[in-house]
Amino acid sequence: MLGHLARLSLAAVAALGLTAGAALAEWPEKPIQIMIPWPAPNDPSTLVANAIAPVMSDDLGVPVKVVNKPGGGAVLGAAELANARPDGYTLGLISIGPMITQVLRGKTPYKNEDLQPLGLVWSSPFTLAARADAPYSTLDELAEHAADNELRLAHWGLGAVPTLIAMKVADIGGFAWKETAYSELNPLLVVQGDADVITYSTPGLTDYVEAGQMKILAAMVPGRLPAYPDVPNVSEQGYGEAYSIWFGAFVPKQTDAAIVDRLSTAFFDAMQDPGVQAVIANVGVVPHPTGPAEARRRMDDELAQFGAIMKDLGIIE
Repeated sequence: MLGHLARLSLAAVAALGLTAGAALAEWPEKPIQIMIPWPAPNDPSTLVANAIAPVMSDDLGVPVKVVNKPGGGAVLGAAELANARPDGYTLGLISIGPMITQVLRGKTPYKNEDLQPLGLVWSSPFTLAARADAPYSTLDELAEHAADNELRLAHWGLGAVPTLIAMKVADIGGFAWKETAYSELNPLLVVQGDADVITYSTPGLTDYVEAGQMKILAAMVPGRLPAYPDVPNVSEQGYGEAYSIWFGAFVPKQTDAAIVDRLSTAFFDAMQDPGVQAVIANVGVVPHPTGPAEARRRMDDELAQFGAIMKDLGIIE
């Protein structure tokens, strides 16, 4: 016969199963919203989400609509998502900045754990790039050159994730950048000789690379850049982790686990749709879907890793 504690444990498991089953049976009953915390015009996440929405709608049997809630460098939208009802009817696409570095800087009214990941979905194709005639084409060659020469880095700001990755590269390479932040960052800074290296996204570099004016030294993505598969990423060259400027799908933290699983499946299944794949290729994001557990592990690791980098730079205490 089962002991008293064993019977209670089985009863608890059965109750959880019934609760999850009931939640999933009743859901969804109304439209689902995909919240994007950036302005709509030409935003890659908005373009991909608009392609994903009708595919998810066909799968889930309810309308799925995309709503843009820009402001505060995506912090306002992320805060609204964190405070939304955890009923599975609101999810959002949030990037590493408002989920990791802005949280570390104390710039958010929410904590990282206030949002539950459905998974990480894609990365912006950021790189370290230089003039085509620079005497270095890899990070090792860059570090060797920097031992005897000043290297000027053009970037978005010390708190920006691509800049933090570049700073980690310099730390491992044993050199220091002469860095300058630009509110209007442009590859012409490198082409015209005002900077030696720039942190920039691939679509904005393509014309200069094809014209023979610039070259890409390292990719800031987990794997390789689809447009430049011969360029190793930062990690492959031995200069830190496979960092990236990732984007993830999130829901409020108390969302039922069964609904999280169903939403995650619907979202990632939609990403495999040929029409969605075409949009992804066109806008240039680099897909690398993960499940909820792997996403949470990565975020926990990056809170520690980027926290250490930011402390070394004096950005946080």
